[in-house]
Amino acid sequence: MDRNQQFEKMARRVRWRRLITTVLIVIITVPVILLVGYKASQMLAARQVQQLNTKMYGSEAIMAPNIQISDQILANNSVWGGQVVSHRYKEIDGYRVSWSTVAGNYSWLHNSAFDNNGGAVDQAETAMYDRAIQTKIPVLYNNRVKRPVVKPVSEINQVAKMKDYVAEVGITFKQPLTYAEIQQKLPTTIKANWLWLGVDGQADPTQMNNDLLGIQTVNGKIGNADYRQLRQTLKQAPELGLPEYNNFDLGKYAQKYAQKYPNLKQAKFAGIIVSGRSKEFKTLANQSWITASSVGATIKRVPYQPVTY
Repeated sequence: MDRNQQFEKMARRVRWRRLITTVLIVIITVPVILLVGYKASQMLAARQVQQLNTKMYGSEAIMAPNIQISDQILANNSVWGGQVVSHRYKEIDGYRVSWSTVAGNYSWLHNSAFDNNGGAVDQAETAMYDRAIQTKIPVLYNNRVKRPVVKPVSEINQVAKMKDYVAEVGITFKQPLTYAEIQQKLPTTIKANWLWLGVDGQADPTQMNNDLLGIQTVNGKIGNADYRQLRQTLKQAPELGLPEYNNFDLGKYAQKYAQKYPNLKQAKFAGIIVSGRSKEFKTLANQSWITASSVGATIKRVPYQPVTY
């Protein structure tokens, strides 16, 4: 074998070694890169999920009129992202009504929370309905708006005539009231479920897809600690991505309210959502401090389910 043949043989060996080495490197490094990439993507996604959860819990704490969270879970997940879905319900004097869900999307680098109630509201001349479940929504009004999209109604008398029902009713006050004044005016047989913080100027709440700011009571009551928690969330409202309606910014109004009313004793509310047995609403009929009363969900009472008030 001459020197040329030996050199070619050595060259082939070197080429095969390089090829084998390259293949081995690829076999080892590609799975490692894929694993590291997957872990990194999941860490990024987890961060977006955490941010989205915070936004949704925050907005639902201050912007869900008599709507409560049953759970908040991940759904429709993939390597690229997914959704956070909040299942919700209403509590009406001890009876529960299922409510529409709220969802937000997330990916590795972005998250977006939908409007608190998903923009899912159907409007009629004198009523609003949740679009997903077509259940009536208790409407609240800004007395300064002379021609709201949904016309004001007074439905307490009709509720009082219903037999063996429980109902929720949205009550708009003639003038903003303190919590102490509300307690004095409400009969003990009617439960205060949710207190409305109102709106600014000529903002029309009937155009806001039921995205109204307020505080949920605990067993019909709120205390100083509850209000402090509300104020803390209101101050952070601009970070929650709250919607804006016709130049009325819910986030800015939330901050303004928190600054204006530093404690529960001073805080004033523009309306309330209450619930109770239908016959008990008779005591609220024709009260001068009420300018509008809009019925929401109603449920037929059953013998095995007691009321809470």
